Amino acid sequence: MVELILVTHGNLAAEMLATAAQILGKPAEGVKTLSVTTSSSVEQGAKELSKLLAAAENGAVVLTDIFGGSATNIALTATKDCAQCHVITGLNLSMLLTALNSRKKLTAKELAEKIESDGKRGVINATELLIKGL
Repeated sequence: MVELILVTHGNLAAEMLATAAQILGKPAEGVKTLSVTTSSSVEQGAKELSKLLAAAENGAVVLTDIFGGSATNIALTATKDCAQCHVITGLNLSMLLTALNSRKKLTAKELAEKIESDGKRGVINATELLIKGL
């Protein structure tokens, strides 16, 4: 199974995981989180993440909250030499649910592609779509 690790600022990773588990009606087992704080350095965070990635025999997908932020920089640093590790930014609930539901049946690369696609598809201007009928 592909390792899934959420790396975000503050407690967002843990809260997103708890919310996803609530929606799915079961705990999200085996998913790891790493919280980035104002005192976190990229080097320190990358070391912590590298330890979490050590068990990734079948590859890993690391989901981060925002491109260019500390969490993504940590993830990119920790995964730079891992061919089967993929970093996807812009974490949203749709992406996380896809990851949780698909990580047992896809390779790390396939999972990363599906997460990205489903995450983009989940961003909808509801006003335009439903209220204005466009």
